[in-house]
Amino acid sequence: MSRGNDAIPTWSGFNYQGKIMLFYILKLMNQINKEEGGRVYSVNLEEIEDFCILRDSEYISFHQVKAWLSVTKWSSYSKAMDKLLEHRNGSSNPMAKCYLMVARDVADWDEDSNTYNASIELYKHDSKIVGVCDVKDLIIEEIKKFLAEKGYDENQFEIVYGELCLFLDDRIALMHKQGTKKRDYTIPFSSFWDVINQSVKKEYVRNEFYLKEKVYDYVMENAKKALDGLCQDICEDSLEDCSRVCAAKAAYENIMEISDYTKFCKVLNPDKIDGWDNSLAMAENFPIKELQNEIYYLLYQSKSPEKILGDGNGIYLQSKYSNAPNGKIIPTLLDLTSGCRGKRKALQRIFQNIIQNTDIMDILEGNSITVIPGSYSGFLSQAQITSGWKESNPEKISHYYREIELISSKELQDKFDENGGNHD
Repeated sequence: MSRGNDAIPTWSGFNYQGKIMLFYILKLMNQINKEEGGRVYSVNLEEIEDFCILRDSEYISFHQVKAWLSVTKWSSYSKAMDKLLEHRNGSSNPMAKCYLMVARDVADWDEDSNTYNASIELYKHDSKIVGVCDVKDLIIEEIKKFLAEKGYDENQFEIVYGELCLFLDDRIALMHKQGTKKRDYTIPFSSFWDVINQSVKKEYVRNEFYLKEKVYDYVMENAKKALDGLCQDICEDSLEDCSRVCAAKAAYENIMEISDYTKFCKVLNPDKIDGWDNSLAMAENFPIKELQNEIYYLLYQSKSPEKILGDGNGIYLQSKYSNAPNGKIIPTLLDLTSGCRGKRKALQRIFQNIIQNTDIMDILEGNSITVIPGSYSGFLSQAQITSGWKESNPEKISHYYREIELISSKELQDKFDENGGNHD
């Protein structure tokens, strides 16, 4: 009863999918503490559904997780819910519960036209949907309850939270390395208990957690603020009140599923090599205004939300305007303004930095990346950008280094305007 795809790379202990699952597990663990001991619980991740809960090796619940913000109607989830019911009905326990876990409320869920609500529960905590920015605090609440029940110091909640996120991150990374055929999709609840018990004995939290959590919080906040700014500027509506479907929202939803936000920031700034070990680098290289004006607005102009793709590392635009082998465009904040002022040598320095940025070369390879063409002495033309890129490359494959193409974001937007969007 496999799902037939491999979504593990998009999971993380630090994104919405991972955190909503962790919250649900902790909440269930607290119920188990009080109500039933001696039963063996486990979570199955991505083998059948986004996650499933098992008790004594029998499925008791199936969970579909969506962090979509542009969706407010139950009908938009119909395909996901059809699969949810199909997987439940084909399991060893067709009476198991089914949950749809979403980051934004479904306004018409209780209407008579929704036949799914008889078989699927729209997951809520205290009668409220668990939003992207809510889930961390809810996890901490459950951790405090667990610690109090076990007689531990509740002030240890932060170290426990950090260790749980890192534990889940490490287990998912291991699953990815194992490959689909050899992968063990199941994590017993006892592993989560062990992490908590070991965590409270520690006097410090690894720096890795602090850095990742700061990056996560910062990216989540700025990504949402940037999109909200676009909504208000273009649609004259707030993000929360806007129900329109657009490519900018599709990009945001793919950002929510990224597993390594440090790497994502590097992709957005492919010419920056040094300083990433400093958490302040995230603030400098993930600016709200640039994200709104150079990323979201460009994708909004593409008018093709169905062509916005994500793979856990970044966001891509499938487009006929890409001449790279993969036919995909990666929007970036790569700014050639300094190249305009410094002329040829400055451009070569920028291009050489991209070539030396080995951390993200596997993501850039075979794709097009957008560049801000500068403005000090007029915008660089696409021909000038392409020529400079070719001349700077020590290794030429089909005229581009690693078959990477640089595209002027200005000229790309002009093409969208001429063609009415990113249409074939």
